[in-house]
Amino acid sequence: MKTIIACTDFSHNATNAVLYAAALAKATEARLVLFHHFNYPVQATDLSVVFPNIFVGEMAAGFEHKLQELKDDLAQSYPIEIEYVVRSWDLPNDLDEVFQSKEAGLVVMGMHGQNAVANALYGSVTSAAIRRGKLPLLVVPRGVVFHPLKKILFPFDDHAIPKTETVQALQDLAIAFDAYIEVFTLFDLKKTPELVPQGGLSAAKRYLEALLTGIRHGYSYENESAVDKGILYEAARSGADMVAMIPHHHSFLSNLFNRSETQRVAASIMLPLLVLGETPYDIYAAIK
Repeated sequence: MKTIIACTDFSHNATNAVLYAAALAKATEARLVLFHHFNYPVQATDLSVVFPNIFVGEMAAGFEHKLQELKDDLAQSYPIEIEYVVRSWDLPNDLDEVFQSKEAGLVVMGMHGQNAVANALYGSVTSAAIRRGKLPLLVVPRGVVFHPLKKILFPFDDHAIPKTETVQALQDLAIAFDAYIEVFTLFDLKKTPELVPQGGLSAAKRYLEALLTGIRHGYSYENESAVDKGILYEAARSGADMVAMIPHHHSFLSNLFNRSETQRVAASIMLPLLVLGETPYDIYAAIK
């Protein structure tokens, strides 16, 4: 990937994610784009719109100054190309537009508050940008620092991969670090007997096998009725450095993102979580 976008609201968690993104950009020789979005002030009176427009301009200038300071600080430790973007209109569309115009391959953001992974993805304003834009997103838990990837746990439930580009970010990271991908299937003998390992690979896994050509990978299976607990256990047991997922809306993995109880468990994953979305425009020829 040529470009990584790091979202920041200047909070501690966001800054931690920016540092992770900067280290990742250095390791992969990518450009880093710092992205900040602020809410456009709503006019509540009949006064002229001149004041709000001036106010928005002043706000944008202030945020640009903060981003310049952050850029200068990062430049002291990370010899990479860094730029920044400020937007204030519609967050999902703005992030999509920046992702496309910068030919980005990944968006990085931190967890916010105690809702962590799932609520950061599906319960906040930022989540709307991810869900609507379907961008590849790397969520960095609080306090997690970058280190080169050796193993990526990839929970996979034989749901058809929508597009080859869906796994592009996973491929890019695995190739950049020569990381091993563990394709992990959870099955329940009562609920999902079709996922019980057979003599050969399923049609979905044969397709995935082709996508992972040239990348070190293997397959593992676990009988577990609780999806979230199974993923957490395997991530810890296998010594994974990252968890990658495709949050299908109609698969059993979607439970990890839709149930509040599972969201709380997902929040305890102290590993970067790569959410593989469907990029809505064909930019991959440009970033390979």
